[in-house]
Amino acid sequence: MLAAVPVLASCGTEGLDRPSTEACDALAAWAAAGNPADQRAEVTARVGDLLEQSHSTPLTDSFERFRDTREEDLDYAAVVEAGANFLRACNDHGWELSQG
Repeated sequence: MLAAVPVLASCGTEGLDRPSTEACDALAAWAAAGNPADQRAEVTARVGDLLEQSHSTPLTDSFERFRDTREEDLDYAAVVEAGANFLRACNDHGWELSQG
């Protein structure tokens, strides 16, 4: 499960607070696992919970697009692309994927 995934980025990321950094880490772990459809609801809930704890909201718009992209309406590639767009927003705000 996602709770067992190691932290992928440092918590001291400039520009993002800890909950936002952890949200980026959680979505990156899902992407690194191959964007498994059966884990999408869990990762969406986890990222949403973390962003609700955040004191800033630079990732809200990209998260809402990811959350609201439904594979029933489109194909799953659209969900994967929405996740990639969220990670680009993370990068735009100073988050970096750990090389470890």
